[in-house]
Amino acid sequence: MKLETDLKTIKRLAEEREDENWRFRTFLKQCDNKEIDAIVHRLLEEIAPQIDCSTCRNCCMELHPECDEAEIERLTGLLELSKEEFKERYMVERGEGTFYIQGPPCPFLREMRCTIEAARPQGCRDYPYLHKEDFTFRLMAVVSNCAICPIVFNVYERLKKEVWHRRTQRR
Repeated sequence: MKLETDLKTIKRLAEEREDENWRFRTFLKQCDNKEIDAIVHRLLEEIAPQIDCSTCRNCCMELHPECDEAEIERLTGLLELSKEEFKERYMVERGEGTFYIQGPPCPFLREMRCTIEAARPQGCRDYPYLHKEDFTFRLMAVVSNCAICPIVFNVYERLKKEVWHRRTQRR
């Protein structure tokens, strides 16, 4: 199966398949979480090396990660700003003490390059989170990320073929 990497096509297909993606989400909730994790991790290992995130950066264009106090400290040191100046210039507070990078797009993305690569928040480092355990407990975000990330889109589409379509064909 050919990987889809064109962002416009991915967004269009994710929108066209939105109802199907939500039905598949419901199906996945009934599956064995450990089995689904193993399949997702295998698919991620197959797909991720074929997609160059440094040329995509769509997550930087569409999302704004949370930063904890340690990450803010690291970034203020890197940028040589006071914590107050950094928060005022680059952060949005949502709830008491919960800070997110302003955007989207990320203010640290310049000419398709991350200017804080070495100190970027854990949310950026971990995206698209498919390597983590408990995939079936994070499906709301997965379905949303299908329209943003080529890796998520392709993993979810392959997962549908491998798990959902095969099981529904057996009936």
